[in-house]
Amino acid sequence: MTTNAYLWGWFAYLLGCAGVLFVWWWLTRPLAVWAKVPLRIVLAALLVTPWSVSPEHDEWAPAWVVSLFDGLAQEDISLWRAGGPLLGMLAVALVVACLEVWRQRRKIAVQ
Repeated sequence: MTTNAYLWGWFAYLLGCAGVLFVWWWLTRPLAVWAKVPLRIVLAALLVTPWSVSPEHDEWAPAWVVSLFDGLAQEDISLWRAGGPLLGMLAVALVVACLEVWRQRRKIAVQ
């Protein structure tokens, strides 16, 4: 794959992510703040976390795709090569979402 095709592939993927996140934002509008903020942040983290395609290559892909491919196509259990860091990023995103909900509640309580 050429560098140009690789970059266009990432551009198309990120454009699709923006569309998915916009629809997700619209679908979660009626939810309470304590529910919609974590749902939005966790989905964004899931979609845009990158990971190396393989130890031998320099290319990167979305971590959920790498994890899925490794889990389904590899003979040994290599799902955790990208799945572990992805779960770590999702945990960080959840902590950030909880802090944001706390900040918003505190801001409302002060007013």
